[in-house]
Amino acid sequence: MLCSLRSQFVSLMVLTGLIVPCTATIARADFARLTLDSEPGDYIGEGKTFDIYDTNLGDTISAQIRRTLSDGSPAELLWVLDRPSTPENEFALVFFGTDALGVPIQPGFYSEARRADFAPPGFAGLDISFQNRGSNEVFGSFTINEVTFTPDRSKILTFDAEFLQRSESLTAPALRGQFQFNIQAAAVPEPSSTLGLVSAGCLILYGRIRRGRGASAIADLVGCVNGV
Repeated sequence: MLCSLRSQFVSLMVLTGLIVPCTATIARADFARLTLDSEPGDYIGEGKTFDIYDTNLGDTISAQIRRTLSDGSPAELLWVLDRPSTPENEFALVFFGTDALGVPIQPGFYSEARRADFAPPGFAGLDISFQNRGSNEVFGSFTINEVTFTPDRSKILTFDAEFLQRSESLTAPALRGQFQFNIQAAAVPEPSSTLGLVSAGCLILYGRIRRGRGASAIADLVGCVNGV
């Protein structure tokens, strides 16, 4: 009976806005990850696959907001993965930009991309260089799944994008991949017990309402909840 009363009470309080369910946070670890799937004949990936994962962001990964719009909105981003001493020489430059489109960089699909830094008006910017190999011209597309910044828009917090890049011509073999980046403990809502906020006295008052004690009991109940 008590459990049933508690459940009904909590439901009532949530519905009436007197109690808002609590949330907890789950920390997402800081990391950067670049995956590459290169078709045979692709100059950048040389027909191989790579999965580069790094949590040592301060020493081997740097993130830059390279260009902004006139209102300060980030519009071109660059990551430098400086791991040239690894057996596979995992040095990479990763560019994504929307400055030539005249819009802030944001989630969405960008169907036509040219080499970042040199993209003509109307084209997004993309440029993936790897193992000291880069493209003179880039033809590709990308989808940004997530991008967030600090409140002052001076630092990249999270980024997730999938891309397709062809070097030097529209018909060249493709380099496909994904780049993910996170340097914050991102808050993830998680249900937690609201019953810890519910005192036995409040439950008694709810019982009075159930037994028809009317407006005075409701007023007492509101005061009880607000005083928790």
